[in-house]
Amino acid sequence: MESLMHIIRARKPRYVQRACLRILRNTLIVLGCAILVCIFIFPVLWMVSNSFKSNDTINAQLSSLATFFPDFTQIGQWFDNYGNLFATFDYFGRSILNSVIYCIVTIVMVLVLNSLAGYALARMKFPGSRTLMNIVVLLMIIPVETSVVPLYVILYRLGLLTEELNVFGYLLPGFCSLMYIWMFKQYFEGMPIELEESARIDGCSRPGIFFRMIVPLSLPIFATVTILTFMGQWNEYINAQLIFTDPAKQPLQVYLQLINTFQPRDLGLTMAALTFSTIPIALVYIFFQRWIIEGVSFSGLK
Repeated sequence: MESLMHIIRARKPRYVQRACLRILRNTLIVLGCAILVCIFIFPVLWMVSNSFKSNDTINAQLSSLATFFPDFTQIGQWFDNYGNLFATFDYFGRSILNSVIYCIVTIVMVLVLNSLAGYALARMKFPGSRTLMNIVVLLMIIPVETSVVPLYVILYRLGLLTEELNVFGYLLPGFCSLMYIWMFKQYFEGMPIELEESARIDGCSRPGIFFRMIVPLSLPIFATVTILTFMGQWNEYINAQLIFTDPAKQPLQVYLQLINTFQPRDLGLTMAALTFSTIPIALVYIFFQRWIIEGVSFSGLK
């Protein structure tokens, strides 16, 4: 017994030392994360707070800490910039509606086309299917920016850049995504094939199996792709800038440039417009971040 107590006393400082090191490590991690949060949150905080101020107030407070906080002496004028956006720019409300419509159409088409392609690659074995999947994975590493000029030329040759068809020409390239095809394929391969075989024995066709069985069982991946598609389409700028010349068809991200270059330049209006464009993305990240994280893990675990 005495020897056992001696061993415990001898090891106690070592345990205390390890506990102290663990606490110190966790403290440093928390402090590091807090610093990163502050670095990333300052621009957003500055944007939102200045959207409640007039242009003169913003310029007067740029060199002080007050620039990061709303002006509480002018609470009654906080939302003047938001009202002036709709009064000054005729198509601002239309640009928001355009972005919403473009997102809805793109999400529907992405879910239908990419899920069918992913299911075909996961379940239908045909000559060259493995090679085709390898090509899909290889093409995913090509930067999107490198395809802007070839895509524009193709759309022009097809006659999809005219005023009557440019909306379709703008939306069409976004209907198919190699990343989403791969995500759907990975998820479908992780599902038990015995379910489909039993449904086929009962006389269910291949489309019936997909829409009646696979889709209801794959709601997590459909939700993930929906969120990612919404964020991508809402922030899309390059193609819209190249294709649309009519302000009535431009999405919000392109219309922001007109607000930013409007003379005389008003930082309050610009910050209010940027806040408008940021709110949907912020809400998606806040309320649906679990789906985003699961979407990233699906491709590696399924």
